[in-house]
Amino acid sequence: NKLLESVLACIRPAALMHGKLLGLGGVGLTIVLVWAGGAVAAGLTSTGAFADALRTSLESISEPWMIPAMIFYFLSGYVIVSMLFLAIGSVSDSMQDAQAFLAPVLIVLMFPVIFMMQAALSDPGSVLVHVLSWIPFYTPFAMLARLGAGVSIAEVIGTVALLCGFIALQLIFIGRLFESSVLSSGK
Repeated sequence: NKLLESVLACIRPAALMHGKLLGLGGVGLTIVLVWAGGAVAAGLTSTGAFADALRTSLESISEPWMIPAMIFYFLSGYVIVSMLFLAIGSVSDSMQDAQAFLAPVLIVLMFPVIFMMQAALSDPGSVLVHVLSWIPFYTPFAMLARLGAGVSIAEVIGTVALLCGFIALQLIFIGRLFESSVLSSGK
């Protein structure tokens, strides 16, 4: 508690939350970039089934705007999930509490994604995939699954605007939750 009081004397709780989010996000993204870079390098310089699958995946990127859209959807999904984990961590007093909160959140988050990925591969135009494309928690996953099958630029712009607004609201609400949790931690 003394360390937390010392830190809070120097910075605002919102700045502490943003720093935690940025720092942990940077570490996680570095890991993802190293793995992705290694996979792409191995796929482009080697032969075999893996290289053929990677080349086929890269051929589905038919429009130049798809690469920035893919990066945006990946980053927005990463930020949304990171903020959920930050919220769980801020309301938990121990690792057991965090795990108890985390299990139902992951089930609610991942079960629709699993069904949606299967639907997107079998029928990219299905109603389930289109509906999940407009629910902010599932938008990054749905749009990443649909981009290779062809999505209108208007739908991409609409979902990008939706995600930007949702992330801004999520930052505000989780910031308030984090602030109240940090300020009441000594009580």
